[in-house]
Amino acid sequence: MQQGLSLSLKQQLKLSQNLIQRLEMLSLSYEELEEAIRKEEESNPFLEVKAGYYSADSTYFSADSSLDYMRSDEEDEKSSWMERAISVKESLYDHLRMQIETLDLSDGEKSAALIIASALDSKGFLEKDLDEILPQSLRPYGEKALKAVQSLDPSGVGARDYKESLKIQLRELKLQKIDEEHISYMIDNLDLIKGGKTDLIAKKLNIDEEEAGLLIDILKSLTPYPGEKYSTEFDSYIHPDIAIKKNASTGLLEITDFGNNLPDVTISPEYAELENGMTEDRKKNREALKFLKENRKRAEDIISTIELRTTNLHKIALYLIEKQRSFFDNGPNYLKPDQQQNMASYLNLSASTVSRLCAKKYIETDWGTYPVSFFFSSTKNLLNDDGQEMSKNAVKARIKEIIGSYEGKKAPSDQKISDMLAAEGIKIARRTVAKYRAELSIDSSYDRT
Repeated sequence: MQQGLSLSLKQQLKLSQNLIQRLEMLSLSYEELEEAIRKEEESNPFLEVKAGYYSADSTYFSADSSLDYMRSDEEDEKSSWMERAISVKESLYDHLRMQIETLDLSDGEKSAALIIASALDSKGFLEKDLDEILPQSLRPYGEKALKAVQSLDPSGVGARDYKESLKIQLRELKLQKIDEEHISYMIDNLDLIKGGKTDLIAKKLNIDEEEAGLLIDILKSLTPYPGEKYSTEFDSYIHPDIAIKKNASTGLLEITDFGNNLPDVTISPEYAELENGMTEDRKKNREALKFLKENRKRAEDIISTIELRTTNLHKIALYLIEKQRSFFDNGPNYLKPDQQQNMASYLNLSASTVSRLCAKKYIETDWGTYPVSFFFSSTKNLLNDDGQEMSKNAVKARIKEIIGSYEGKKAPSDQKISDMLAAEGIKIARRTVAKYRAELSIDSSYDRT
């Protein structure tokens, strides 16, 4: 038998604990970041934390200025800053992250699963393609990571829409195959359920009405929006990270940075001096120096992550003003189609880093406060009469506006809404109207009348 040595190359993803910590901190909301800083302060002597300024000295700079130019200005006191808080439901991300950490996955699969979890919307759905949110190095792990996320609690998360979510929940009930097929048919024909047409369902499935009623009860026990099911358990408050609003005097757009509200984080000079003093006798102070070095590194990583977060949120604001000026001037109906990948190229950052930066970050505007993700949606071949592409979110905003302001005796049907949009130069099929209406959690015209 011939023996010998051979060399082979293989790609392997290894993330250090410090890098994982930094990536996770980028995806934290305003309140979660403050909590993480306070928690680290309790165990890390190198971290020196002072209270933030609560907008007494908020930072303003012109939308046309560079990031190097900022000017301070007097703003409202702490009470006004607190009034800016908006009540929202707690995100799914932390709940899912704890479960992902316990799964038997490779490093690459786990990293991909965490990115997927951070990309879910408030309903628990994944609206974006895996290639859009995952960096190229993690794309081979995408499908397995997605299946892992879809196996987590609450049941049905990670689906593309409410029908897929219901079918995921249905499979987990482990019913008899024929019952699962019958309920799956009902999921694809939910209008029959809403209309209470038990006899028609029984006829379609060739079963009696009593059995059809029992299957309907099983279906009604499922949750169409699993993210909302989880989020209703807790109320929390979020604060916008930045504001982009028109100056009442000049009429120009201004960017306000609320970063000063965060605690001021620095390296403790006392412990830095202590570490320097111990280096004179490294052998004697080996264990103490190891402890100090590790904690100093953690503290420096937290400070640099906060700086990265702040700097890139400024750049995101400038990008949005450049690409979405019509929105800031005229409102949600004028939102233009865009994708986060475009902004990633603009910021010279990876798609996964931008995804984390955008997660759970909010922007206050003259038209309301929106998550950063609101400004990004695909076109789905939506065109107006001028041949210009339209944002999916802009069309959804217009549909919501039509339904909310309609004054007729009978609620407008999906076809009626499609016709009204066509009259405005927006060509969109009835089925697409129905899909967007469902995504907005608005019932059909039958249930609204």
